[in-house]
Amino acid sequence: MELDILIAGGDVVDGTGTPRSRLDVGIVGGKIAAVDRIADATAGCVIDAKGRIVAPGFIDVHVHSELARLGGSDQFAGVLDGVTTELMSPDGFSWAPLQPDRLREVKDYLQVFYGDPDIGWDWTSVADYLAIFRDRIPNNLVPQAPHLAIKAGAMGWGAEPSSSEQMAAMISSLVDWLEAGAVGMAAGLEYQPGALSPVDELVALCRVVASAGGVYAPHQRGYWSRLARGSGESFQIGRESGVKVHISHLAVDDTAAELLDEAQQKGVDVTFDMYPYTAACTHLLMMLPEWSQAGGYASSMRQLTDPPQREQLRAETAERIRERGDIMLSSVEGGEELEGRRLGDLAREARQADVDCLFELLARHAGRALAVYHWPDSLDGEGLIRRTLAHPLYIGSTDGIYMGTRPHRRGFGTFARIAGEYVRSGALTLEQAVRKITGFPAERFSLRDRGLLVAGRAADVTVFDPDGLADLSTWDNGRVSPSGIAHVIVNGEVVVHDGVPTGSLPGKIVGRT
Repeated sequence: MELDILIAGGDVVDGTGTPRSRLDVGIVGGKIAAVDRIADATAGCVIDAKGRIVAPGFIDVHVHSELARLGGSDQFAGVLDGVTTELMSPDGFSWAPLQPDRLREVKDYLQVFYGDPDIGWDWTSVADYLAIFRDRIPNNLVPQAPHLAIKAGAMGWGAEPSSSEQMAAMISSLVDWLEAGAVGMAAGLEYQPGALSPVDELVALCRVVASAGGVYAPHQRGYWSRLARGSGESFQIGRESGVKVHISHLAVDDTAAELLDEAQQKGVDVTFDMYPYTAACTHLLMMLPEWSQAGGYASSMRQLTDPPQREQLRAETAERIRERGDIMLSSVEGGEELEGRRLGDLAREARQADVDCLFELLARHAGRALAVYHWPDSLDGEGLIRRTLAHPLYIGSTDGIYMGTRPHRRGFGTFARIAGEYVRSGALTLEQAVRKITGFPAERFSLRDRGLLVAGRAADVTVFDPDGLADLSTWDNGRVSPSGIAHVIVNGEVVVHDGVPTGSLPGKIVGRT
């Protein structure tokens, strides 16, 4: 047998959940040619996997990575954590299909999450947007139809119900994405303009998604104390449209477990994802009252810079800050010296209330600040994470955001934690962990050429040391790659060798199959 790559002598965990086996993996022409005891083969590249696990490449179903993978310091952050495939447009964030004026507005709104890389920003169609990734990315990207861009393109940022013409325009854009291979539609219902979307609009769009066999993946309109409201709406959309529902970043407490059980009993096809850390991350504008965020970036900035309007926001914003607890700034546009500082400490130093410090910080830095929101001590955070990972409907994700000098650790060490530390601590078996980050997400999102080590499938492979796989990031320095990831192969090309990126860029846009 002549092979391009032979991975020899490792313990294969194939993504199905079945026990590991001591097997070789042969790769030819970007495909897996054999998973067996391979004798008398010649190969251009032989990888000695003795003492290591050979698994399908990991799949990240929620990560704000697509622009970061085009270049810069975080281009290889995913593959260094074993990830070979990432879903695009989390929370419905994206920039197509949009006409130039709307594109500038959406770019302004999303700049806090993605920066302003020099990538032209001159496309108008879905096809032209996806074309910018060709031959420029180390791992695969999977399209999801982005509700934010779809809605903003059709009707802007206003709160009025959609007209029949606007609804038709949204459906037309959604179909463009589905025809480009989108695996479903992602939405951010605590972001603009999705926060203004009524349920009937979402049901109408999800009927189109369901007809294509796709998945509706919402950042829903409520978590924690608002979980029943947010999940109830997600499940209503699933029941009325027939769409498969995948809830973004859901931690499983008693309430969440009961809601998930109830939804399944009522016929909703549901899964969820979550990062394995006891802290969230989003923009500081999220601390403003929901009603004040209506209208998008320009509207929020007008209110923040007008003293009478700011005063109207004060009481409700202060309460939202109190609910969040410890708030650490991770990225501040034009304010790098503030990154890593706590909002409460800054307020005390300035002899201000936290809310006034937040208002001034946002006004001074164009509203572009991200924060890490640590869970309160009243929660058994680690217990919640272990319960979440072990839930049968759980799929792994990072929710990574690649901005600032103090980025959240989740964008760098998530999969090492899931398949390394949480396996060794007994929260999951290795076979269970690998399935939740390979075969299960591939099955859920119709990526039938990925997710399993099976002859004939695409050669996306991660080889790792099960004892040495560990998250090395810290809250002070999140931008640290994990230990234990030895080799990563994407579409039959080695992108990480002995823990170091090779510089190869074999990633593709991978659509629904």
